[in-house]
Amino acid sequence: MPSPTDILIALALAVTQAASAPVVPAATAHTPDEAAVLAADVRQRAAVADVDLPGIAAIAHPNLRVNAPNNRILTREDLVRMVGDGEIRNEVFERVPETVVVTGDVGVVMGRELVYPGAQSEQARMYGRRTLNRRYTNVYLREGGVWRHLARHANVVP
Repeated sequence: MPSPTDILIALALAVTQAASAPVVPAATAHTPDEAAVLAADVRQRAAVADVDLPGIAAIAHPNLRVNAPNNRILTREDLVRMVGDGEIRNEVFERVPETVVVTGDVGVVMGRELVYPGAQSEQARMYGRRTLNRRYTNVYLREGGVWRHLARHANVVP
C-alpha cells in the first residue's frame, strides 16, 4: 500500500502533466473514423484501469498482441489473466493520445501515458513504486463496423 505521500506525489505529477499536456482542442476536426478509433482507445484504457475483464475481452481482437513494458509479448488471454490477477494494475493510469490515423480498416493511436504501478504489479517489481512515463502505440482493426484492439506497444521512458 503506498504511503499518503506517495499518493499525493503521484496525483500532483498527474495533474501537473495533464495541465501542461498538449491536448487536441475540442474544435479540432476529426473524421468520423478517427473519432471512432479514439473512442475505442478510451474504452480500452478504461477497461484496463477499471479491471473490467469482460470489457477488455470485448474490445480485444482474438489475435491481440501486446509488446508490454514488462519485456514480454502478451496475448489477449495473457492480458485478461494478468489484469485479473493484479499483475497488471495501476493506481494512476492517464493516457494522452497525440496522433490518430486511419487507413482503410486499420486505425493507429500514438501518444503518452502516465502510470503509478499497483503494489503487487509486475511493473512495481521491475521499476519500483514511482510514477512512470510511457510511450504507447495502439492498433485497432475494424471488423463488422466495430473497432477491435489488435496490437499494442508500450514502453517506459527512461
